[in-house]
Amino acid sequence: MKKILAMGLGALLVAGSAGPASAASQIDFSGYYRAMFANDWNNGIGDDEISDSGFSNRLRLNFAFHPTDEISVFWRFHAPHNQRWGNSGDVRTVYSFGRIKQDWGTVTIGRLSDAHTYYGLDSLGWNWAGVDDTITDWGVFDPGGERDGISYSNRWDNGFQLVAQFLRLADVEKTNSERGSDDLFILEPSYHWEDGGAALGLRYERDHAGAHSHNPGGADGPALKVFALNPALAQSFGDFSLHFEGLFAWGRVPVAGQDDMKASGYGLYLDGDYNYGPGNVTLAAWWASGTGSGDDQANNLVDMGLGNGFIPFVVAGGGNWSGTNAIALANERSAAIQDGTRMDGGSSGNHWALALAGAHAFNDDLTLKYTVGYMALNKAASGAKKDIGWEADLGLAVNLLDNLEFRSTFGYLFAGDALRTYDDPLDHSSASHSPQDAFSWYNTLYFRF
Repeated sequence: MKKILAMGLGALLVAGSAGPASAASQIDFSGYYRAMFANDWNNGIGDDEISDSGFSNRLRLNFAFHPTDEISVFWRFHAPHNQRWGNSGDVRTVYSFGRIKQDWGTVTIGRLSDAHTYYGLDSLGWNWAGVDDTITDWGVFDPGGERDGISYSNRWDNGFQLVAQFLRLADVEKTNSERGSDDLFILEPSYHWEDGGAALGLRYERDHAGAHSHNPGGADGPALKVFALNPALAQSFGDFSLHFEGLFAWGRVPVAGQDDMKASGYGLYLDGDYNYGPGNVTLAAWWASGTGSGDDQANNLVDMGLGNGFIPFVVAGGGNWSGTNAIALANERSAAIQDGTRMDGGSSGNHWALALAGAHAFNDDLTLKYTVGYMALNKAASGAKKDIGWEADLGLAVNLLDNLEFRSTFGYLFAGDALRTYDDPLDHSSASHSPQDAFSWYNTLYFRF
């Protein structure tokens, strides 16, 4: 019986391979293997010097299946995803989604890639690392931003474009056995001309999954609602270009027997870039507020932090090996205090920064990248400091062979007084301890195919 089944299966395979295939049918395959040696010194940026170093692996496989010109399926697979040497590695699907392209537009559904969460810019600030492959900038980080959802997009001949997306950020079971979800709706009309474009993103988030810790009662509590406007403008003048983005958001949580808990915040980003052939230089500035003032602002409902793909600083931005975020630490240690409660301002919010960055290719096989910048808090408690510090980063990319690349990146944070620690964290007049500088060094080999 087994022999008969095997013969039948073989016949079906032969018949299938001999059958006529669609002329448009195609399978694209690419990926890389990455081996990284990472070092972070004083990653806690405190008076106790905690350091970490180690090796990690990643194997990325990208598949694109095109049975016809109109239908495609995309799959990104990591095996391992990010395995530290000496530990067991996790295997995961990063994204998998289907796409239909027609004259009336493109519809995408499934576990969408980070390119689909890149509306306007990435939360706040231009995604310096690029869309969908953030390793291309510093050669180290790949935070990703994949989300489950459905997207519609179309660009007309007159330059008008429309993107509409629904993303499910979280889905949980509440104590009454009902489901609670955190949903994000995005509508972004834009207009594009030969040397630039303008967009106005509209966002609405309804969190009834307790994904935000400030939601009283968690998944069983009232839903958080956040509205946001995300204007963006880009214009090129030959080798020089300007890029602006803003983010203006309002949040509200109903609280039983009390006034609604409200918050607002906004951020502004501007850069100028000059391309001189073998390289480019960028001068960028951004400003991110914390929450608005008020009696019920102990919890920040509107996060004006930076997006996952926004990594201008190796150490301070939180994209490093140990995950340290100096801006968030400064918010925590120098936070404003109201009625004895710490007001953190949220993640990477409540700060401003100025950065000079650039890259220069000496030849086809050697490229130098650099960034130097200053960061400070907008608000701090009485007696606390606002100076987060200076950071200088330097990276080198070398093409050893056609498909083999080596990258070495070094970053150093000159820690400012906003990163001081206090014997009594809620009393900035108590004894304090100066922060220690933090620095990181990463060396990575990429085998691409």
